[in-house]
Amino acid sequence: MGLAAPHWTAGKRRVDTDDSLKELAMSEEFEFDVLLSFASPERDYARAIHAIATANGLKVFFDEEFQHEVWGRNLVEYLDHTYRARGRYVVVLVSQAYVEKSYSKVERRAALDRMIEQAAEYLLPVRVDEAWIPGLPRSTAYVDLRTAGVIGVCELLVRKLKGGTGALILPEGLNIPRVPQGTIPASQLADHLVALCQRPQVTLFGTLIYDETNVAVRRLLTRRDYWNALDTASGQHLEVFAVRDEEQYGCDVDFNAKMLTASTIPSTKDRGYYFSSLMKDYFGVDKRRINYPSFALFFVEAGKVRRCWRIPFHQASVEDTLNWLIKLFRLIDDGIASAGGPDAALGDILARVKSLLLAAQFTLYIQSPPSDAEHAVRQLTDYVETAGVSD
Repeated sequence: MGLAAPHWTAGKRRVDTDDSLKELAMSEEFEFDVLLSFASPERDYARAIHAIATANGLKVFFDEEFQHEVWGRNLVEYLDHTYRARGRYVVVLVSQAYVEKSYSKVERRAALDRMIEQAAEYLLPVRVDEAWIPGLPRSTAYVDLRTAGVIGVCELLVRKLKGGTGALILPEGLNIPRVPQGTIPASQLADHLVALCQRPQVTLFGTLIYDETNVAVRRLLTRRDYWNALDTASGQHLEVFAVRDEEQYGCDVDFNAKMLTASTIPSTKDRGYYFSSLMKDYFGVDKRRINYPSFALFFVEAGKVRRCWRIPFHQASVEDTLNWLIKLFRLIDDGIASAGGPDAALGDILARVKSLLLAAQFTLYIQSPPSDAEHAVRQLTDYVETAGVSD
């Protein structure tokens, strides 16, 4: 089957003025609103962007849906024509692999040629790592997948194409891949987790709880190689982030300082106590101090938090803390896998994870967070302390 005739041709581009080209680029005359251009390592990101953009009414070119067109054709000619003429915008997932792969070079060169021929923006870069597109001006504005996440990229894309600021429609059963290394702002992190919790599968996420005295944890969080090791250990079914708690001082009784005597001062002091702000304000437990660091593990099903365990451990060196967390994350991942994955029954996942953690002598405290998953996520991410990740 041949390709559909393009809605604008090379001959038409040669005679149009810059203004008419810009008007054409903003019109509805293209086959696709968006063309996705990426290298194979970024396919999961492209697949998720395609699914969300399509669910929100955009016409998206994604190669997996057009194998019937490609079959038997000259692939270089096909890609050149597609990325030069068939779409209003091309979204490029920029990575080192994208720069190096042969066919992605064909796609980006066609897109760059199109940029030269029209006044309006055309190539929309999304950075996956530190690579950049040869020939694309460094002043070109981009979105960073490492900070925006898949949801953030899709929000901007839909807004650019359709306007408005409404919530995204997320397809049922969508698998949103974890973002590459980087630090996600708390608001984007919350959006990402809320989207995950809306899936029909069981969703697990966890948070490392620390305070200002946890020097080793703070160092761990600022080292990219350490955090990447934890990301790898947590597998594909556990999302992990860190929150900062603080201790506050409280007293059981109100008293008038003028009424104090030497005999009453000791008893009054005995009534004071320190407590965890997170435990009081989030978990609803009064007067409770906790071990720092701790790890809170959430099990979500059908938009509800079904179970939450807090797992304490001792302050240690950066390396010991890292190894403790890697062991914990791997056991959780093994428990999910042995139960049958996130599509398994919640009871089976709980039983398998609990069995493995107790066998490894981890301590589990049952906590009571907000039952609504969105409320639980957004209130918890208020405790996120935004910090950069260094190499």
